[in-house]
Amino acid sequence: MDEDRSEPAAPVVADDGLLLPGDLTSVGAYVDASLADSTRQAYARDLAAWATWCRSRSLPAELPADPLSVAAWLAAMADDGHSPRYVARRLSALNDAHRSRGLPPPGDSEGVRRTLTGIRRTAVRSGYLPRRARAVDTATVRALVEDLPDTLAGARDRCLILVGFALGLRASDLCGLRIEDVVPAGHGGLDVLLRYSKTDQEGAGETLALAEGVRETTCPVRAVRAWRAALAGQGVTAGPLFRSVGKGSPPRLGAAPLTTRSVDLVLRRAAERAGVSPEGLSPHSLRRGFATTAYAQGVPEKEISRTGRWRSLVVRSYDASSRWADPASGSLGL
Repeated sequence: MDEDRSEPAAPVVADDGLLLPGDLTSVGAYVDASLADSTRQAYARDLAAWATWCRSRSLPAELPADPLSVAAWLAAMADDGHSPRYVARRLSALNDAHRSRGLPPPGDSEGVRRTLTGIRRTAVRSGYLPRRARAVDTATVRALVEDLPDTLAGARDRCLILVGFALGLRASDLCGLRIEDVVPAGHGGLDVLLRYSKTDQEGAGETLALAEGVRETTCPVRAVRAWRAALAGQGVTAGPLFRSVGKGSPPRLGAAPLTTRSVDLVLRRAAERAGVSPEGLSPHSLRRGFATTAYAQGVPEKEISRTGRWRSLVVRSYDASSRWADPASGSLGL
């Protein structure tokens, strides 16, 4: 048998030293892991859109991108009726692709920056208002959950809506919750661990206080206990807290967590059943509703911002063990 005479891969020169091929094997994977899955997928679609636009004009789509071409791309999207937020996000994807390769991002170009500013100002002068989720109040949340069916899916949906509102959670936060991360605490409530979130991509984690409600049908703690009991009845005691429920008889539980799209569908189905207007309704309505309702009830801003993890509202440097001193989730009238 002939010997394998293939030459070893050449080392990569890095400054005055050498990087061996194996040294770079995991770099790409770790760079990918620096972004949330949803962000990485959105950016991939945005870069594909950039490449398609370039091909339609026989322009090179390779990086680094020509700033003049990028400015023309942004203008074309605005001319097609896309919102400034949509245009800015696509530019963010292109900027990130450049930064991850050590290239200057086109968004730093004065021409590109001014083009985006002009797009925003033109939209405002034309009467454009950014779409915002409608903030739901406690009465609306009661309506959403009180007519839910007494089924496995109904127990899940009740728990999801009440916990999302009581703690001001994002849809992605709800999808990330695990059964083992919700544990009994003092005051009859539950400690809820968020392992990671949009503002905690590195997973430092934060524990939130979920207090009991004043009404049995809308108490988030009772809703969690009922849903966990239903899960245990199906032999599920660990893993994603919120998961799919099949339509068969008996219904089968999925193993994977719900997606943010599924959270939106849960909310819209509940609204349709309760006769609640779907206008402006989205999972973020629960988060906005938490903040506005808690503020109206006189909850201190530092507690609202700490529970909702809004760093911009107040300084949150006090001891996290104080979360049960005056928990926002216990002041919503649920």
